[in-house]
Formats: sequence, C-alpha cells, structure tokens
Amino acid sequence: MQRNGNPGSKRPSGSERRRASGQRPSVRATGGSHAPRRSGPGFMGVLIGAAAVLVVAIGIGFAASGPLSASGSSADSTASQGAQAPQAPQASQASAASTSSVDLAARDQDFAVDPNRSTWSYADNGRKVVYLTIDDGPSDKTQQVLDLLDKYNCKATFFVTGHDPDHYHMIKEAYDRGHTIGLHTMTHDYGQIYASTDAFFADLDQVGQVVKDQIGYVPCFIRFPGGSSNAMAPDGMMDTLKEEVQKRGYQYYDWNISTGDGADHTADELYGYAIEGNPPGNYDENIVMLCHDSATKQTTVDALPRIIEYYQGMGYTFEAIDPTTWVCHHG
Repeated sequence: MQRNGNPGSKRPSGSERRRASGQRPSVRATGGSHAPRRSGPGFMGVLIGAAAVLVVAIGIGFAASGPLSASGSSADSTASQGAQAPQAPQASQASAASTSSVDLAARDQDFAVDPNRSTWSYADNGRKVVYLTIDDGPSDKTQQVLDLLDKYNCKATFFVTGHDPDHYHMIKEAYDRGHTIGLHTMTHDYGQIYASTDAFFADLDQVGQVVKDQIGYVPCFIRFPGGSSNAMAPDGMMDTLKEEVQKRGYQYYDWNISTGDGADHTADELYGYAIEGNPPGNYDENIVMLCHDSATKQTTVDALPRIIEYYQGMGYTFEAIDPTTWVCHHG
C-alpha cells in the first residue's frame, strides 16, 4: 500500500520531522537530544530546578549580608544589626534620663544636710540680690505665691513647717519650680522646741522627714522660729543651738529686711515696711527679706507684686538661697 504518495519510502524519524518543520531539538544535560515529554518535567527536572532555586537564594542572602564575620555567620550578623537598629533612639533617651538624674542628684547633694560641710559665704556677693524667704507654709496660699514668682521670673526660699499636711505636696511643687526648701521646725511652738536642745532637734528631725518624703533629702538650710536672736529661748540656749546646728551640717539664716507680716497689717503697710530701709540710692546689695505664706497671709500675697516690682525697678534680681549665698546672721 502506498502512503503519502511515496511508495516504498522509509518513514522519517521524529528528529527528521522536527528539522523539516523548523523545530529545535531538546537538549539534555548530557548534551543529547530527545523528543519533548507531554506529561511535564520528570523527577530529575524537578530536582535540578529546586537545586537551582536554592543556589540562587543562598547567593542573594550572601550578597545582602556580606562575608561571614569572625564571630559567626552572616545570618547572625544581619539579625544582630536588625535588632540594634531600632534601639538607637532608646539609648539616646536613656542617656538623657541618666544626665537628668545626675544633675538632680548633684543639686540634692549640694543642698542636703552634711556634717562634713565647712565652707559657707559670710560676705555679700557684690550683686544686687533679694533673697526672698517665705516662712510658715505650706498652706493654701503657697500656690498663689508660686504663681506670682513665676510671673515675675523670681526664685525664693521656703522655710517650711508641718502645720498643714493637706498641703505638703506644695513643698515638692516649689522644689520642682526651682525654689529652695529650708526647715523651720515641725510645730513652730516656742515652748516645745526651745524646752531643750534635744527637744529642738527632735522637732527639726520631724520636719526634715516631711521634706525628705517630698523631695528625697533633708535640706541643710534652716531658720530658727523667731530668728537666732529671739528672746523666747532660755538664756544661753540659742548660743548652744547656733553652734550645734552647724556641727550637724545645717546652716541657719536670719534676715535684714522684714515685710512686717508677722503681725496683722494691710498690703500697703507691708509694702511700706519692705522698702522702708532701702529707698532708692541707699540700699544693701544683698537683701534677705522675711515674709510668710501661712494660711492667714492673704495680705502678703497681695503686697508681693508691688514689692517685687519696686526692687526689680532698682535693678535687683530675686534668687533662691544656695550654699554659696551670703549667710545672714543677726548680731
């Protein structure tokens, strides 16, 4: 029988048919050729393809991470770098917090009672400064005083008592605003605190603990109720106390100007007393001024703006007592 019009001819092979139709032969890994399979790649093809993907993945990972380090693989190095990157801001914040803590500790250490302290300044600093000292608080008037001081950019020193537990938090508020905290005894009861040297220090220790609870330390600055020249203590007792407080690391501060608010006066009268000894052109350079912020002293709050404006107008600054401040002692 004749097929395709070529009687007796040999049937062409598959490769000859492909060459005749222009198809390229399939190339094996060994270099031979075969007809393409209709059922997809065989087992060897899958295996070879997977191996190729793995090689490519390893190459990409190696290129991204760089050469192996002496301490471990590049994968470990990359993971380490990835963990460290987001920590940079945290490290900066921790450093800032640490610096802040160091500054705060330095202030506390400088202002804290210290029996080893022996250097104090007994000469004025040659500058026109008012050291406004505010006794007998804290109370419901303390917030008003603090706001006034902020308004006029003034710093002051608060010699505190333990009269009003409901306002102990104002000790911390004053401290946080940059004012100095001093001790003025717990009770301010002359008969009790001046009964004996031991009684005085027992009372002082109590108010010291109140302050420590608020600001973390016991300050070295104190003021005797009635001042160091008061006549309430038995004869000779104040001499003993003045010597003993300094041995224990405290320093006491009196005043050279008073607003007179220890008694009942109007705001106008308090203003007059505050400037009486310092008319323009005739003034002390360092003024330690006495006033009060106890619960009954609204007239003091009312007088303070005029007092501050008067002295600022004369070129004074208002500063808080610190260990370098002129130590004002009566007598």
